Amino acid sequence: MKKVFCLALVLISIFIFAGCMQRDTLVIKESDTYIVISASNEQMPISKDTTLLDYMRSLKDDGDLAFEVTNGMVSSVNGISNASDWSSCWMLYTSDVDSANNAWGTIEYNGNVYGSAMLGAESLSVKEGCLYIWVFQSF
Repeated sequence: MKKVFCLALVLISIFIFAGCMQRDTLVIKESDTYIVISASNEQMPISKDTTLLDYMRSLKDDGDLAFEVTNGMVSSVNGISNASDWSSCWMLYTSDVDSANNAWGTIEYNGNVYGSAMLGAESLSVKEGCLYIWVFQSF
Protein backbone atom coordinates (compact mmCIF):
# COMPACT_ATOMS: atom_id res chain seq x y z
CA MET A 1 0.00 0.00 0.00
CA LYS A 2 2.86 2.34 0.81
CA LYS A 3 4.38 1.76 -2.66
CA VAL A 4 1.06 2.59 -4.36
CA PHE A 5 0.78 5.80 -2.33
CA CYS A 6 4.35 6.82 -3.22
CA LEU A 7 3.77 6.04 -6.89
CA ALA A 8 0.55 8.10 -6.88
CA LEU A 9 2.36 10.98 -5.17
CA VAL A 10 5.14 10.90 -7.79
CA LEU A 11 2.64 10.86 -10.68
CA ILE A 12 0.67 13.77 -9.21
CA SER A 13 3.90 15.72 -8.75
CA ILE A 14 4.84 15.11 -12.39
CA PHE A 15 1.45 16.37 -13.61
CA ILE A 16 1.66 19.48 -11.42
CA PHE A 17 5.19 20.22 -12.61
CA ALA A 18 4.23 19.71 -16.27
CA GLY A 19 1.24 22.03 -15.86
CA CYS A 20 3.45 24.79 -14.44
CA MET A 21 6.10 24.61 -17.16
CA GLN A 22 6.37 27.64 -19.42
CA ARG A 23 5.16 26.81 -22.91
CA ASP A 24 7.18 28.06 -25.85
CA THR A 25 5.82 31.15 -27.55
CA LEU A 26 4.95 30.57 -31.20
CA VAL A 27 6.57 33.30 -33.27
CA ILE A 28 4.35 34.04 -36.26
CA LYS A 29 6.20 34.14 -39.57
CA GLU A 30 4.93 35.41 -42.92
CA SER A 31 4.73 31.79 -44.10
CA ASP A 32 2.25 30.92 -41.32
CA THR A 33 -1.49 30.97 -41.89
CA TYR A 34 -3.04 33.65 -39.71
CA ILE A 35 -5.60 36.43 -39.70
CA VAL A 36 -5.21 39.63 -37.67
CA ILE A 37 -8.38 41.49 -36.73
CA SER A 38 -7.89 44.99 -35.32
CA ALA A 39 -11.08 46.10 -33.58
CA SER A 40 -12.19 49.57 -34.58
CA ASN A 41 -15.38 51.59 -34.26
CA GLU A 42 -14.77 52.56 -37.89
CA GLN A 43 -15.73 49.02 -38.95
CA MET A 44 -18.82 48.90 -36.75
CA PRO A 45 -20.01 50.51 -33.52
CA ILE A 46 -18.45 48.55 -30.65
CA SER A 47 -20.36 48.31 -27.38
CA LYS A 48 -19.80 46.19 -24.28
CA ASP A 49 -22.15 43.62 -25.83
CA THR A 50 -20.30 43.33 -29.17
CA THR A 51 -18.71 39.91 -29.53
CA LEU A 52 -15.85 38.93 -31.79
CA LEU A 53 -18.32 36.88 -33.81
CA ASP A 54 -20.46 40.01 -34.34
CA TYR A 55 -17.36 41.89 -35.47
CA MET A 56 -16.32 39.04 -37.78
CA ARG A 57 -19.83 39.00 -39.32
CA SER A 58 -19.43 42.71 -40.10
CA LEU A 59 -16.12 41.97 -41.83
CA LYS A 60 -17.77 39.08 -43.70
CA ASP A 61 -20.66 41.33 -44.83
CA ASP A 62 -18.08 43.77 -46.25
CA GLY A 63 -16.26 40.95 -48.07
CA ASP A 64 -13.12 41.32 -45.95
CA LEU A 65 -13.33 37.90 -44.25
CA ALA A 66 -14.84 34.50 -44.93
CA PHE A 67 -15.52 32.03 -42.14
CA GLU A 68 -17.82 29.24 -41.02
CA VAL A 69 -19.07 28.32 -37.58
CA THR A 70 -19.91 24.71 -36.72
CA ASN A 71 -21.43 23.75 -33.36
CA GLY A 72 -20.53 27.16 -31.96
CA MET A 73 -16.87 27.00 -33.02
CA VAL A 74 -15.12 28.81 -35.84
CA SER A 75 -14.34 25.85 -38.09
CA SER A 76 -13.06 27.56 -41.22
CA VAL A 77 -11.42 30.90 -42.00
CA ASN A 78 -10.85 32.12 -45.56
CA GLY A 79 -11.40 28.61 -46.94
CA ILE A 80 -9.05 26.79 -44.56
CA SER A 81 -10.91 24.31 -42.35
CA ASN A 82 -10.06 22.62 -39.08
CA ALA A 83 -8.89 19.03 -39.52
CA SER A 84 -11.52 16.45 -38.60
CA ASP A 85 -9.14 14.90 -36.04
CA TRP A 86 -8.21 18.35 -34.64
CA SER A 87 -4.55 17.83 -35.56
CA SER A 88 -4.73 21.27 -37.21
CA CYS A 89 -7.18 23.97 -36.26
CA TRP A 90 -7.74 27.68 -35.84
CA MET A 91 -6.62 29.01 -32.46
CA LEU A 92 -7.50 32.48 -31.17
CA TYR A 93 -5.09 34.86 -29.41
CA THR A 94 -5.71 38.41 -28.24
CA SER A 95 -4.01 41.54 -26.98
CA ASP A 96 -6.88 42.02 -24.51
CA VAL A 97 -5.14 40.91 -21.30
CA ASP A 98 -8.50 40.63 -19.50
CA SER A 99 -9.59 37.96 -22.00
CA ALA A 100 -6.30 36.08 -22.45
CA ASN A 101 -4.57 33.31 -20.55
CA ASN A 102 -0.84 33.07 -21.27
CA ALA A 103 -0.69 29.69 -19.49
CA TRP A 104 -2.80 28.26 -22.34
CA GLY A 105 -0.28 29.38 -24.93
CA THR A 106 1.17 32.52 -26.45
CA ILE A 107 2.16 33.83 -29.84
CA GLU A 108 4.53 36.57 -30.85
CA TYR A 109 3.43 38.89 -33.61
CA ASN A 110 5.37 42.01 -34.64
CA GLY A 111 7.46 41.82 -31.48
CA ASN A 112 4.47 41.64 -29.10
CA VAL A 113 3.27 38.59 -27.18
CA TYR A 114 -0.43 37.71 -27.16
CA GLY A 115 -2.19 35.18 -24.94
CA SER A 116 -4.66 32.49 -25.87
CA ALA A 117 -8.25 33.73 -25.72
CA MET A 118 -10.20 32.38 -22.75
CA LEU A 119 -13.51 32.45 -24.64
CA GLY A 120 -14.67 31.61 -28.13
CA ALA A 121 -15.66 34.16 -30.75
CA GLU A 122 -19.36 34.02 -29.85
CA SER A 123 -18.67 34.93 -26.20
CA LEU A 124 -15.54 37.09 -26.37
CA SER A 125 -16.32 40.81 -25.99
CA VAL A 126 -14.51 42.99 -28.50
CA LYS A 127 -12.63 46.05 -27.26
CA GLU A 128 -11.68 49.04 -29.39
CA GLY A 129 -8.01 48.93 -30.37
CA CYS A 130 -7.42 45.30 -29.37
CA LEU A 131 -6.04 42.69 -31.73
CA TYR A 132 -7.64 39.29 -32.25
CA ILE A 133 -5.37 36.89 -34.08
CA TRP A 134 -6.55 33.61 -35.57
CA VAL A 135 -3.63 31.22 -36.19
CA PHE A 136 -3.98 27.92 -38.03
CA GLN A 137 -1.85 25.57 -35.93
CA SER A 138 -0.86 21.93 -36.21
CA PHE A 139 -0.48 19.78 -33.13
